[in-house]
Amino acid sequence: MYYSLFSIAGGLSGRQILGTMLVSLYMPTLTLEQKIQETIAEVQPMLGLHGGSIEVVRITPDRVVELRFKGTCIGCAAANYTLEYGLKEMLMIKIDEIEDVIAVNDEPVTHEAPAIPLPYQTA
Repeated sequence: MYYSLFSIAGGLSGRQILGTMLVSLYMPTLTLEQKIQETIAEVQPMLGLHGGSIEVVRITPDRVVELRFKGTCIGCAAANYTLEYGLKEMLMIKIDEIEDVIAVNDEPVTHEAPAIPLPYQTA
């Protein structure tokens, strides 16, 4: 069976695929922390669209990356999904040295979830 690069890459644009490939070639010259920071920087704009962000807390001796969600990501129902299927996957694919990625948030939720009317609700 024939698979194109685009079907394997989940519908990414050619520019995104090329960017990922170039970053992968460039990354061997960086430290582990620099590799993580550069990869996180790719995701920050998407989180920022929703009023959130993420920061690296530390990298453990066991090579576990501890992240802290900030802003509206704190308490967001999609934060765990973003971590597991976005950040963790992206970091572990790009950076072989990483063993795991976890969130270490302990801050209380300081905002209300935005009210989004559903199509069948009346005003």
